[in-house]
Amino acid sequence: MVKHSVVDEAGRSADAAEGAGEPNGGGAVRGDGATDLAAAFASFEETWSPRIGAVVNDYDVKIAKVEGAYVWHAHPDTDEFFLVLAGELTLELADRNSVVLGPQQMFTVERGLRHRPVAAPGTRILMFERQGTVNSGDAELTGDAAWVCATQGVPLGE
Repeated sequence: MVKHSVVDEAGRSADAAEGAGEPNGGGAVRGDGATDLAAAFASFEETWSPRIGAVVNDYDVKIAKVEGAYVWHAHPDTDEFFLVLAGELTLELADRNSVVLGPQQMFTVERGLRHRPVAAPGTRILMFERQGTVNSGDAELTGDAAWVCATQGVPLGE
């Protein structure tokens, strides 16, 4: 089952709280429930802060602007799927060769595998993650990693 938000005449998502975030994900979710990825990416500036664009069964479909190096981490209970939409993403993998992805290329990081995404400026990605998966996995967010905002994803428009 795919969950989409339906918007009213004012452009508000039917399931959005009154006044919460920018209506309709900044115009990303159309009246027919389809999501415009260009508008979705234009609706936020933050990097490494995934936005939930859709839900498929018990998985979130997330988009993110990414740049520079993220933190080393693993997801002990779930795989992590990456699809590069624009730019270049290098997935540094513990005890393995790195995987470099360009536009239209995808890769799944197996559950439990320590990895660190590193992205060129302007990189845009799409991810499938089990609902409740925290982007930083098991990373300790102290010291050099204190800048990381651990999140399960932010709904479009918030």
